[in-house]
Amino acid sequence: MNNSEPLEVVSDLVDIAGRLTSTTVVVAGGERVEDLKLVEAAQDHGIIDRIILVGNKQKIAQSIEATGITIDPKDIVHAEDDDHTAAATVELIENNVVDIVLKGNISTPVINRYMLPMAMRTTVSLASIFDAAPIANGRPMILTDAGVTTVCNFGRLTDLITNAVDVAQVVMGIERPRVALLSANEKQIPSLASTWLGLELAERTWENAVVCGPLSFDLATDPGSVEIKGMPELPNAAEVAGRADILVCPGIDSANILYKAIASMAKYGEASIAGITIGFPVPYIILSRSDPMETRLQSIALCSIYASRKSERKKTAPGPAPVPTEAENILTLKPDDKTVKGAVYSNELCIFEFEAARKSGIETGQLTDLIPEIKKELERNGVSSLKAVAGTMNITEDFSGIEQNRLYLIPDAMESADLPPMLKLLSGLSKNYSALAYFSVDEGAPFTGPHAYSLLNAAGPPRYRLGNLSNP
Repeated sequence: MNNSEPLEVVSDLVDIAGRLTSTTVVVAGGERVEDLKLVEAAQDHGIIDRIILVGNKQKIAQSIEATGITIDPKDIVHAEDDDHTAAATVELIENNVVDIVLKGNISTPVINRYMLPMAMRTTVSLASIFDAAPIANGRPMILTDAGVTTVCNFGRLTDLITNAVDVAQVVMGIERPRVALLSANEKQIPSLASTWLGLELAERTWENAVVCGPLSFDLATDPGSVEIKGMPELPNAAEVAGRADILVCPGIDSANILYKAIASMAKYGEASIAGITIGFPVPYIILSRSDPMETRLQSIALCSIYASRKSERKKTAPGPAPVPTEAENILTLKPDDKTVKGAVYSNELCIFEFEAARKSGIETGQLTDLIPEIKKELERNGVSSLKAVAGTMNITEDFSGIEQNRLYLIPDAMESADLPPMLKLLSGLSKNYSALAYFSVDEGAPFTGPHAYSLLNAAGPPRYRLGNLSNP
């Protein structure tokens, strides 16, 4: 049951956060006067009780003098440059010292590079809570993702929904949020990906949300438009149309445009907005220097509420489900043009590794030349069945004689530099696989088997869980 206090207007975030347990914030690059004024205001409202500044100690001292804020000397962490600032910030997070990270005077790509390996979810995303007088009669809603997720395929959109639903439940007190997947049309248009992605996501089973799509913006937010145009023939339309709590944009471009439009209304007192980046161990705030103080303070309040309530829920949450003890064997393969490196894992333990030379003239993605040898390796080591096969090639037919409950397809190279170094879910590659996934392989690592067992168990960390992505 969700006991979170319902959110009536976005400005209430500041009052709500002030009544909850105060939190600790670290400012990565805490050298700017405007950032110190912001955290001081949050401290005055009872939102935060401890401020840690990481950055150039001399510049921090100058800004402290200019603002008159009181900072405990032990809470000033000197760092020579952005890389050292980011590393020190991550260390504070890893040691459970802070509840919130505020990006200050530091390069966004630099701090993100240090933060991403800490990601606890398959997608890190920005959720923005807003209210705007001309939209949905001014009631608070969530918009995602206006600033983080650049590639919105099926798997990513699934994660955006999951992350936004989490924020709606924890911060807004909405037990089962109504989610609208936005598009330009409610009908299926082959050339408009958002229309068929929206429908596929709406047809999926969601335990904690009511999802409908594709919906145009007016049909998602305005009951009057629904009355005029009629109820669209879409899954869950009767519950979501005109009443959406969460707006999921089909891409960062449309989300960012809508966000900037709302931010422009805020300058004229017609809207309020606050943002939280979730997916890390603690909430992460990335603000624009052009954001007004109200938006900046509300964002800190939003993150503090989320951190405080999440902390309370962890204290009362039941323990993790027991991990299955039955052995589940996973074969992992990583070919190149000269060799194939492989390993077999029994549950989480590697039971043997091997490397075999390739025949000349064989494409990297084909294993025909080595299938007999790989099968002999399995037999030699007493492996008679496999729970899953992970590789960079189509191995359905190659291993058709071996029992498989799932098959994982893993491409050789990462296509985006912003991916965490563990598992990422992928969709849309093929309808021939019961589940799809890919890994990022650290430099020098021959294969990615150590975390394969986690893929198969709901008791594993959330970032490793897989569903049937191709047929939700």
